[in-house]
Amino acid sequence: MEQNKEYGFALPVTVFALVVVGVITTGGFFMATQEARIGVASEHANLAFYLTEQGLVDVLGDWETTIFEALPPWGDTAVTRTYSGLGQVTARITRMTDLLYFVDVDATVTKGGAVLSGASRRVGVTVRLMSAEMEPQAALTTRGPTNLSGTAEVHGEDEVPGGWGPVCLEPLELKPGILTDDANDVTTQGAAVITGSPPVDEDTSINNATFTQFGALSWTDLTSMADITLSGGSLNTMGPDSTAAGVCRKGAGFPSNWGNPQNPGAACSGWFPIIYISGNATIQSGGVGQGLLLVDGDLDLRGNFAFYGLIIVQGSMETQGSGNRVWGGVMAGNADFDTQALTGGSVVTNSTCAVRRAIKENSSLTRVRPLAARSWVDLSATSES
Repeated sequence: MEQNKEYGFALPVTVFALVVVGVITTGGFFMATQEARIGVASEHANLAFYLTEQGLVDVLGDWETTIFEALPPWGDTAVTRTYSGLGQVTARITRMTDLLYFVDVDATVTKGGAVLSGASRRVGVTVRLMSAEMEPQAALTTRGPTNLSGTAEVHGEDEVPGGWGPVCLEPLELKPGILTDDANDVTTQGAAVITGSPPVDEDTSINNATFTQFGALSWTDLTSMADITLSGGSLNTMGPDSTAAGVCRKGAGFPSNWGNPQNPGAACSGWFPIIYISGNATIQSGGVGQGLLLVDGDLDLRGNFAFYGLIIVQGSMETQGSGNRVWGGVMAGNADFDTQALTGGSVVTNSTCAVRRAIKENSSLTRVRPLAARSWVDLSATSES
């Protein structure tokens, strides 16, 4: 009797179904992996862009005027910042002119480790220094009776302070020694000297606003920006203050630290504070400072005090004793028209560089801003692989 042979199809169907499920599962995993990679790549591309923006904002916000201004034309330097867990940004600053700089910002994402990191973005921005308009027109600008006696000197010839040569690149500007509302009010006695072009110049338009309005900034604006505020009285032995590690201790907590103009490159040489004295002040027993010195009342310098920058006095300005020296400019409003006396061996010397550095190196008076038009360029395609 012949045996009936029948073959089942369950096994082949099952195997085929498993293959199909495997293919679908593998495809699903592949698609999910691709989607994840695309998502991570998109996230890191966006992160790289935001890192360049953050790096640019931080460089402009912490603009190192002392370093960048010392660069020669078309010289450059780099600043690197690390953003923990996100990435690293390198900004290369190139000095184009006295006021124009090109900032090349290159950001690389490190988030996710060696496997997932690596996205980068590079942008370039042209920026300009925007400073307050405060440059005086003479070594001493004032009004009312002004008398120089003894060996006092006022010089309108432009002078670069000792050791400042590398950061004083502006052309020298010859100015009057004294600019006043009535040249007949200026007198000299003894061996006192006034020089400049001319030694004494007259401007009858000088008034209160000359000493209280500086372009868009008012006296109130300036005093509100003060880094150091003092009530007046006798002030002694101002000088730089730094830690053993070379960190400048500055600001309101260190009211006697007015910078270090006599030692370029030292810890406090880049500290150009705005110092506001709300009353009458007598500065004596030596001391040194730089920046802007604003005095609401009268100012009396007595003995061996040196200041680099701009002094603006709403009252009268007097000097006594020897060794007082001002590099930059003095503006004395003399609102009460008292007789101002510069006596002894005091010297006021026009220094365009000292005034401009006092303004440019104070973050309240100078801002770095991108040009209004066509300042930004995407450099990512030019980055080296």
